[in-house]
Amino acid sequence: MRPKICVPVMEKTIKRTARSVRLLDRHDPDLVEIRFDLMKSASSFSEIRDATERPLIATNRSRAQGGQFSGTQQNRLETLMTAAREGFDYVDIELTSKDDRRVIHNVRQDGAEIVISHHNSKLTPTESTLKSILEKEKRAGADICKIVCTAKSYADNLRCLKFVEKHATDAKLVCFCMGKHGISSRVLSPILGGYFTFASFRPGLETAPGQIPIDELRSLYKELGVA
Repeated sequence: MRPKICVPVMEKTIKRTARSVRLLDRHDPDLVEIRFDLMKSASSFSEIRDATERPLIATNRSRAQGGQFSGTQQNRLETLMTAAREGFDYVDIELTSKDDRRVIHNVRQDGAEIVISHHNSKLTPTESTLKSILEKEKRAGADICKIVCTAKSYADNLRCLKFVEKHATDAKLVCFCMGKHGISSRVLSPILGGYFTFASFRPGLETAPGQIPIDELRSLYKELGVA
């Protein structure tokens, strides 16, 4: 089975987002993450949903978790619930979010699945801490558990990759390291059982440090014989 690749799109308007999603389609992503961080609130995201048949993840990342959303918590969560009503397949809810039970209930009512995410922009925690985060995400009701760390050395990749290999049978798990030292874990995580990994649309459109373009990542997987 070929590794799944999710590509994030972060634009300021619905029209620009829909256009980017249509252009991205030819690069064959397995999933598309719509980052609403910079977008002004809107009553409908149907133009984005209509731009592709590929699974869409709605994400509105708070600054505390490495995103750029600067509005209120209520507005941030309302955007996610609107996306679920508009037919998005997944909604990313941060493990630290308040009022997450209400949001999870509403999102499930609208037929979307839940990604519970946790980001550490400073370091890669110990294995026991990673396990604790995973258990909290599962208890919160995650359909997909996402744990993203920051590699301070190449050895940090091994911790994440061993964790993925050990726990990918317990949950749909997305786990890797950010940063220039974390690229190898981004590439190898889905080969070891990670549910998917992330790549940028093209150079300059990264939404997190260490993302490489989808075409380069596909080429790497072909070289590794797993494409």
